[in-house]
Amino acid sequence: MNMRIHHIGYLVKKMEKAAAEFEKLGYVVTQETVSDDYRKVDICFMEKDGYLIELVCPKSKDSVVYEYLVKRGSSPYHICYETDAFEEDLNSLLDRRYVICSERHEAPALGGRDVCFLIHPYLGMIELLESEGS
Repeated sequence: MNMRIHHIGYLVKKMEKAAAEFEKLGYVVTQETVSDDYRKVDICFMEKDGYLIELVCPKSKDSVVYEYLVKRGSSPYHICYETDAFEEDLNSLLDRRYVICSERHEAPALGGRDVCFLIHPYLGMIELLESEGS
């Protein structure tokens, strides 16, 4: 597999308050908040010590992550892996019992690159991200 960690997705109730708390921990905003109308969320990227986190905040009750936020509260909920071989790695994951929970689509917060969300019974949710220029 050709995957490398890109970021950790962190689900939050209030974007501004969460970002402010992460800033107190030394994180710096690397991308201001972007609206993703497909998933009905707002997204902000922050970085500290070379680690990138994606703050994800539902915009409405019909957001794909709203119920997860209600059940779990603010918390990390996925690891994103970037790949130069999107189709090959996607098929490999499917062969290993991962199930697509959100079909491949463009991600506005990631420059329009394609992403696909998958879930595995032992690992939870991951995001597969198409590399830049792929």
